[in-house]
Amino acid sequence: MLKLLDKLLNPAPPKFNGVMGIFYFVDDAADAVTALRQAGHKDLQVFSPVPHHEIEHALEQGPSLVRFITLGGGILGATGGIALCYYSIISWPMVIGGKELVSLPPFTILGYESMILIAGLSNLLAMLALARLPQLKASAPYDPRFQEDKIGIWVPCRPDAATKVEQMMKGQQAEEVQVHA
Repeated sequence: MLKLLDKLLNPAPPKFNGVMGIFYFVDDAADAVTALRQAGHKDLQVFSPVPHHEIEHALEQGPSLVRFITLGGGILGATGGIALCYYSIISWPMVIGGKELVSLPPFTILGYESMILIAGLSNLLAMLALARLPQLKASAPYDPRFQEDKIGIWVPCRPDAATKVEQMMKGQQAEEVQVHA
């Protein structure tokens, strides 16, 4: 029982296979990403305290899909809110003062509120899904310096290719290179 409890409280450190390069300058990190991608390494991970457009461009990331998913959620919410109003007034008509049953101006309030609700929820879910959160198992080693002023580039690779990747990163002005193999 104590061994099981000890394993749960003190798990074994995860084993990673790859190379971590630590950079100070954004230009050096962007050049390293470009060189690594040209060498055939496509599954790179970059850790940075703030977003850098040079690195995003070097990673060849396209525009985010979150805005399109949010737009779809907003259209779905507005349509659903107006459809709910229409369905409820047709199913249970309440004629008050001879007014029309189906009237768009009062329906827009519930349509607008539904649009905001569904768009916000779809934005949140899309952001979490596309960022692959929550990440329950670490896929790369992490250094707390990446929260302050350093940029880290993780290249997963086999141990036989690690020396080549290490030399490439050193050639791209990496301050520090850590081989995990």
